Amino acid sequence: MTTHGRELGGEQLQTQVRGGEGEPVPPGVDEIRASFQRQSDPGFARQRSQQARSARGGLMGAGALVALVCLIVIVGQLKSGRQAGVGTVVYGLSLAFAGLSVELARRARTRWAMMAIILAAAGASLADALP
Repeated sequence: MTTHGRELGGEQLQTQVRGGEGEPVPPGVDEIRASFQRQSDPGFARQRSQQARSARGGLMGAGALVALVCLIVIVGQLKSGRQAGVGTVVYGLSLAFAGLSVELARRARTRWAMMAIILAAAGASLADALP
């Protein structure tokens, strides 16, 4: 929920006008506190907390999945007897970014975690094109 101007929690706070000057006087601290306490919705905070928790869990799962795929491909390339090339190194970097995304999501840095997942997936896609 966003607030604009003097609007708080869906309520419009009334401003008083000084004696003939016409300048609005901002509401007092007590008026703001009273309007804030009237808007109590215990479910709202719980819902936001649950959404944040599920976003972190989803990002941790996506990062772990990308890391697992990168790890399986690296092990497969090394077991096949092929010489480790640039593609294997790029898969290793993608694995590092995917692991970083899991840690960032765990620490509630979801935007950075999403960026790390995107970099990991892009690196894995690029590694497929490299020799």
